Amino acid sequence: MLGHGWKMQWNRVLRRLDDLRTVYAGREGGTDSAVDAVPSFFEAIHHLKDWLGNDSSSGMTKAEGDSLINGSRHLQLCADLANGSKHLTLTSSRTGDPSTTIGRNDVNINLGTGNVSHRFYVQSAGAEYDVLQIAEAAVDDWRVFLNARGLLDA
Repeated sequence: MLGHGWKMQWNRVLRRLDDLRTVYAGREGGTDSAVDAVPSFFEAIHHLKDWLGNDSSSGMTKAEGDSLINGSRHLQLCADLANGSKHLTLTSSRTGDPSTTIGRNDVNINLGTGNVSHRFYVQSAGAEYDVLQIAEAAVDDWRVFLNARGLLDA
């Protein structure tokens, strides 16, 4: 992974988002496989700030990434879900709710195709959020941030 820079992580985020879209649209495989896609996305997007902060070519600091996260409910949810997944329990919360978690999921079995679609929901601070909507909005938040700094190709 050395020498590949922050864009490698950005591309990973985009691939993990595509994985989530596929989970929602339906694919072969069971719930375990679908469940794996969810924390993988949240971990990838949350670690983007570290990749940017550690790559001098980005011209960004980790503090700038933290500031973006702290100003975005979607990225706060991503941070809590990534850290909860990484450490089993969430000991420090960006949302203010240390019980932020994937609370439930819906499953649709598409008879005849062998495909199963899943929809996941986050519970945080008394509200429920759709995982794919959080993911799409979080990627948009990062995209706006990176474009404003001239870091993404048009």
